Amino acid sequence: MKITPVQLDCAAALALAAAATVGFRELAVTTVVPRPAVLILVVLSVLPAAARRPWPRSALAVVTIASAVVLALSRGDPAPQLGVAFVMYLIPGRFPRREALGLLGGTLAVLAASAAALPGREALTALAENGLLVAGSWLIGYAVAQQRAYAKAVRSRAERDDRIRIARELHDVVAHGLSLITVQASVAGWVAESQPAEAARALASIEEISRGALREMRALLGVLRVEDDVAADLEPAHGLADLPALADRVTAAEVKVTLDVRGEPRALLPGLELAAYRVAQEALTNVIKHSGATSCLVIVRYEADAVGLEITDDGRGTVGDTDGHGVKGMRERVALYDGTFQAGPRPEGGFTVTARFPA
Repeated sequence: MKITPVQLDCAAALALAAAATVGFRELAVTTVVPRPAVLILVVLSVLPAAARRPWPRSALAVVTIASAVVLALSRGDPAPQLGVAFVMYLIPGRFPRREALGLLGGTLAVLAASAAALPGREALTALAENGLLVAGSWLIGYAVAQQRAYAKAVRSRAERDDRIRIARELHDVVAHGLSLITVQASVAGWVAESQPAEAARALASIEEISRGALREMRALLGVLRVEDDVAADLEPAHGLADLPALADRVTAAEVKVTLDVRGEPRALLPGLELAAYRVAQEALTNVIKHSGATSCLVIVRYEADAVGLEITDDGRGTVGDTDGHGVKGMRERVALYDGTFQAGPRPEGGFTVTARFPA
């Protein structure tokens, strides 16, 4: 059975109550207040701390007032008011900083007023002990609350980045696959009666493209579905080595793609490889959807300290909505690796997408 925080608070309050019995014996001997009243005051100075989570203000008020009365009635060396410090620890994490500071100031003022009722040196001792104890508890609670808030913000940022990454990957997979399928379906419908063989080839290409897109989606979504702490069986991420297959698929969609690799290919970071592949994939998807091009040139340049991509088509020189997810996603992918990205029409016609990744 799991122990809840409230149960822990109750146990701590009982332990404080047991420790407070020492103060009860001293008060019962040194004060003229009836023993039952003294017992009630001592109990009220600690036991309400058990309710610090559901009712923090009320618990702090009751414990502070009871502790102040106990402190004012004490003689000799008064015991520190641990119940107040125990409740105060939780205050910075439950309220805005200004309100939490107000509660701290009010608590210290009440304890200071009660300590003033003690004679001379005892008043200074009680004020110093309880002031440091309560203020220190507040500071520790504030530091813990800040650390938790920071950790939560880091987790939220990581989750947001993951959602953006998954959305971007889904966009690339779905947009590219559906664009190719649309083109092939149009070809199949156009030649279904006059060229059955060509229609069959287009349908076979649709099947291959859709199966590939489904595999990519399963691999991507498998990251989100981990059962019994067993990771999903994922395919390796795409890289520049997969560009020939990508070029073949686009060529099958009636846009001839020529792949030109310049320099000596080398292993790159897996994330950079995937980003470069997705840029090429999105650029080719835009060629199919928007340009009306018949041919496209993809140049991969392996340089000493970078790898570059250049995708050029002979179409109308438009990429559709330049503020859409496609171009924006490409630019974000390149920026993630401190690269440079440009996209725009060429003076002589057609459209060019260039990306350069430091590597």
